[in-house]
Amino acid sequence: MAGRNPYAVLAVLTLSTMITMYVEAMVIPSLPHIESALSATDEEAAWIVSAFLVVGAAVAPLFGKLGDVHGKKRLFLAALALYSVAVLAAGFSPDVYFLISMRALQGFGFSLFPLSMAIVTDVFPRERVATAQGIISAMMAIGMTVGMIAGAYIEEYLGWRAMFHIGFAISIAMLVVSYLVLDEYPPASRERVDYWSTILLASGTALILIYLTEAPYSGWTSIRQLLLVSSGAALFIGFLAYAGRAANPLIGMDLLRRRNVMVANLTGLLSGVVMFTLYLGVIYYAEELPPYGLGLSVLSAALSLLPATLAMIVIAPLVGSATTNLGPRPVLAFGSLVSALGFWLFVFDRAGPLELVMDSFVTGVGVVSLMIPIVNMVAVSMPRESVTVGLGFNTTMRYLGASLGPVLAATIMTTHKYWVLYSPLPTAGLMFTEAGPIAFNDIFAVGIGFSLATLIVSLLTANYRPGDRAAQ
Repeated sequence: MAGRNPYAVLAVLTLSTMITMYVEAMVIPSLPHIESALSATDEEAAWIVSAFLVVGAAVAPLFGKLGDVHGKKRLFLAALALYSVAVLAAGFSPDVYFLISMRALQGFGFSLFPLSMAIVTDVFPRERVATAQGIISAMMAIGMTVGMIAGAYIEEYLGWRAMFHIGFAISIAMLVVSYLVLDEYPPASRERVDYWSTILLASGTALILIYLTEAPYSGWTSIRQLLLVSSGAALFIGFLAYAGRAANPLIGMDLLRRRNVMVANLTGLLSGVVMFTLYLGVIYYAEELPPYGLGLSVLSAALSLLPATLAMIVIAPLVGSATTNLGPRPVLAFGSLVSALGFWLFVFDRAGPLELVMDSFVTGVGVVSLMIPIVNMVAVSMPRESVTVGLGFNTTMRYLGASLGPVLAATIMTTHKYWVLYSPLPTAGLMFTEAGPIAFNDIFAVGIGFSLATLIVSLLTANYRPGDRAAQ
């Protein structure tokens, strides 16, 4: 469509989306200090991170649908404004419960990702959409790494509250720029929003994510946990059943059954596990004390991911171009194999920081090669009036996987503990438990397994190229 310079729009979308991941990642290295300052338990501290994901994954499809019905710019600005206010309030949290509630409200900023991807389809010609989407996807990964590095610096010199205040200043600046740069993209549909299907999907997603968050603390099979996951699964199945017979559901089953949409959602779920297994596995191993880890500081651990993340800036447009010229299936297969290779290198070659950086680079290339074709498949396969809600649903699936990755890593590390003797004095010693080599090998083996599972599913893709009709 005619309008402003599409590359100016892309810059705004990229930076606005990146800021949400930047703030999300900033929190991670400061969790121990926040936990101490607010007298929180380990379980409560875990919710400081998880509240964002639970709410974000639950509301992303709704905001996508509202964007299709009421206009993408309007919803983009609403999500960014609500996110900014919640970030500011988080910096003044008097206790951990207030902080968790503000982190939950920040989850509405999660909707910026599917809205951005949908706006890209409005402003770029089809042959350039995948490249533009690749740049946004890569900047999300960059936001995670830069956020962890910046969070370590800010927490050390300014305190954890300053992280949120700085994040608020950046968010407000992006809100103003977004208002000035983005066009009023006309609604793609005027149909009513079915809130019953929204409630079923959002509630089911939230309960499943709560189950995953609580698993390391309450166990996988306690009565309370089983009630959570069974209720979540029942609501999710109820949504699918309702969507199959309702006149105007949040997203119709006829769309979810489309071949490439099904493949994109399933590979999105699997690749979410792959991505966060990479981040958490590297950070845990880098910070673990010798002899089983490298004993790096929080800042040095985050820096070990930086070369791979920065490389994504260069690689992402190339992956987008390959998706356009070759179609998504070969790119997904390539990404799956390369990420599996990267995790295999972690198992056998992680003796020092240099090896860790190289392994992260290889795995990062694989991960970004998965993210881009998945998003493009949804955008191309959906009718115009359902692109944003389709991307929102895909975002929910990917972050269900993203929530599962850390839980699996934490469970494996808790299961494989080793006693290590440290002797600061010749006549004295202290015993500490650490995650041993089996734990890290198993974490990286999980990455291999989910990468290969992604490969198998990706082979079901109906491939397409520019000028083809999207495979349904």
